[in-house]
Parts: sequence; C-alpha cells; structure tokens
Amino acid sequence: MISSSPLAMTAFDYLQPATVQECAEMLAHYGSSASVLAGGTDLVVQLQHRAMRPRVVIGLERIVELRYLEPDNDGGVSIGAMTLLRDVKEASVLSNGLSLIRQGVTQVSCVQIRNMATLGGNSCNASPSADTVPPLIAAGATVRIVGRKGERSLPLEDFFLAPGKTALKVGELLHGFAVPPPLPRTAGVYCKHAIRGPFDLAIVGIAAKVTLDERDRVRSARIVMAAVGPTPLRARKAEVLLTGQVPTEALIVEAGRTAADEARPISDQRASAEYRRSMVEVWTRSALRNALYDARRAAA
Repeated sequence: MISSSPLAMTAFDYLQPATVQECAEMLAHYGSSASVLAGGTDLVVQLQHRAMRPRVVIGLERIVELRYLEPDNDGGVSIGAMTLLRDVKEASVLSNGLSLIRQGVTQVSCVQIRNMATLGGNSCNASPSADTVPPLIAAGATVRIVGRKGERSLPLEDFFLAPGKTALKVGELLHGFAVPPPLPRTAGVYCKHAIRGPFDLAIVGIAAKVTLDERDRVRSARIVMAAVGPTPLRARKAEVLLTGQVPTEALIVEAGRTAADEARPISDQRASAEYRRSMVEVWTRSALRNALYDARRAAA
C-alpha cells in the first residue's frame, strides 16, 4: 500500500505480476480501477497531480517476456512493449529503411527519460504528440495485444481511438510491435518542430517513408502527422499524390500543401491551429526531401 498525504498521491495498492497471463487476469479483475505502470514517466506525474486516482497500480517490471528487440526471419523486427527507449535508440537492427524509428526515439525528452520510458508505454499513453508513434506507423508496424481470451493484432494506426484512449479492452495489455521488413530503396525520416527541441512536446511531428522503384519513381509513400489531430494522422491524399510519380520539387511542394489540408489541428497554449497547419506543410516538405535523398543513396 502506498500511503497518502496532502502533498502526495492518493493511496493505491501496487501489484507486480510475473507473467503476461497473470497481468491479464489482474486487469480483468480490477477493470477500470487499475492503471498499468511501465516506465512511469507519464503515469507517475499523473498520480502525483492526482489526475488519476486508481485503486490499483499494476507494475510490469517483472514481466521479462515483454522485453525484446530482435530481428525476424523475414527481415522485420519485433519489439516488446517494455523495451526501453534507450535500447531502441541503440538498436542496430533498426537501420536503413527502419532508422526513422530510432530518430523518433531521439526526439523524446532527455537521456534520463529515455533510460526509463518504454516503447509500449509511450504508445499506450495515446498522446497525439507522441514522437515514437508516427515513425512506427510510417514503418507499417502492427501491435500484438494479449488478454485472457487469447491474442489479436491490428495496425498501430488503428490502436488509437482518441487522446488518452486506445483499442485495449478490459483484461488486455500491449505485448509488443511487429515491424515488417522494408523494401529495397526505402528510407524514412522523422522531423519534430518544438520550441526547445526534444525537451518539449511536438507542435508538429512528421514521419515520412518512401520507397523508390528502379526508374526512380515513388513506389510507395507514407506520411504520418503528430500533434495535429486527436490521434496520429496519415496524410493519405498526399501519399496517393506521390505514388507512381517522379518526385520533383514541385511535387514535393504540392504534397506538403496537401498534407496541411488533411491535418486537423487545434489551438492551444503551444500554437494556434493556423500555425500548426502551416508547419505541417513546411515539415512535410523537409521530411520528404530528406527521405528521398536517403532512398536514392541506398540505391547507389
């Protein structure tokens, strides 16, 4: 039992399951009165400010099966929910067409936070401005969800329902991510616009991944926007605009304008909706230029 005082968080019971199945049983039993603790960089702050008052906090630190980062036989990569952002940043298997995942991690706060925060926790927090999520969506990641009734998977972009709300049902937890192998001549970039860089939440974040064919045309493209909607958003019209085309500067400019039109920003204390929409256009152009440059270098 964690004690309470006028200057401390509300009292709660702290449970430490040793297996995924044990955790699923606890989540099913306590339902909405339970909160899950991964790295704690978000939840602990919410508890201290009493923004959340769970009856039970379930810590995942003893569940070793949630900590993995390994290549798959097909060239993809599997990443466990409890993998530290520090370890994702240093993972050599996330190279070439998957390096944008590491780029997203480097934009999360500071070294101290990355030493504690987990990739799964960053997703389950469901913040529209999360830096790790757009690169994973751009890379085509799916999530593995485990519960008492078995397992299921879905595209990461479908995992987010609203700010702070995910597709996890009662009794379910996020096991990890499956990232498919990138095609040849693929490169990706994550760009973040914030006042103090990684230390601040993104005003706008853009992940762009492109694959070129043998004639230097865009075989496929993904553009994912952060902090300009209630969930991370795909700029699907901009993606279609690029596909099958030789990526000229004029096309890149048009793609940036199209992505800005697809954004759904709001005004808050960090930026106005109009400013965010303008920055989507600017940073989409920048991300595409850099991704195309790297894709061409990969083909050389």
